[in-house]
Amino acid sequence: MGENEARIRQFLKERFGGYTDDLGSEDKLDKVVDSMGLFELVTFLEEEFSLSIPNEEFSPDLFSSIGKILDVVEEFRAA
Repeated sequence: MGENEARIRQFLKERFGGYTDDLGSEDKLDKVVDSMGLFELVTFLEEEFSLSIPNEEFSPDLFSSIGKILDVVEEFRAA
């Protein structure tokens, strides 16, 4: 597990009661992160990884698994 993934998992663990350490990187997070939690997750990502996710790019599907979240971090960090 990379450093970015570890930071994301730690945030999910601290913030969302439905998170368990046995979640795979492609397991769906819909039972962990609700719609309100999604905004908290995005705020965390923007602050933690110094990135900005444009409103027109925002889609809940981008944050549906840890693997997809890592893709978002890489994509918008490079932008």
